[in-house]
Amino acid sequence: MEIDFGTYHHSTPEESRRMRDRVESVFSGLLTSVYPADSEIRILDAGCGLGFLTSVAARCFPNSRITGVDIFGHGSLSDATMEKAGANIKALGIEPRVELRRHDLRKPLDSGGAFDMAISNLVFHNLGKKRYLAYETVFNVLKDRGYFILGDLFPSLMEDMEFFNGRCSIVSEKVSEGSGKWAYRILLLQKKKNE
Repeated sequence: MEIDFGTYHHSTPEESRRMRDRVESVFSGLLTSVYPADSEIRILDAGCGLGFLTSVAARCFPNSRITGVDIFGHGSLSDATMEKAGANIKALGIEPRVELRRHDLRKPLDSGGAFDMAISNLVFHNLGKKRYLAYETVFNVLKDRGYFILGDLFPSLMEDMEFFNGRCSIVSEKVSEGSGKWAYRILLLQKKKNE
């Protein structure tokens, strides 16, 4: 079966593929900079879509357990169904260690324990001001000192940074595409330890 990670809105299939190639390179480097490859960690893919970042994380951490959550069906990614995501995961051979769940990140997530890391790509900007509820959901299920690698557009960057400031440290920031308020950035965040 051919693996299809979909087409991002406002782009062509070829532009989406090129974007994923660039994102995979940066995310892979960040993922392996925070944990050794043989780590047995739990990872949350927040807004997993058709499983693109899930596959990247699975390659970087072959002993990891990954939970991908999404509402499956948002217009920001073509044909993003849970069935198609499941077929991709199966075709990649990572099905035994990946769980897909239909969930709206703006609502609390029952995670069955804390995650060592969360990852996300091009999800939160689609939520408008309600993205802060989704950010809170992610931070609530991350372990103290856990990492959140977030690739997205930040049209209100200062507001987002203020929100993050109380919850995490910004370990690194990479600007990959564009400029101004619609620049694509990848942030490596580390949750602060609860006192």
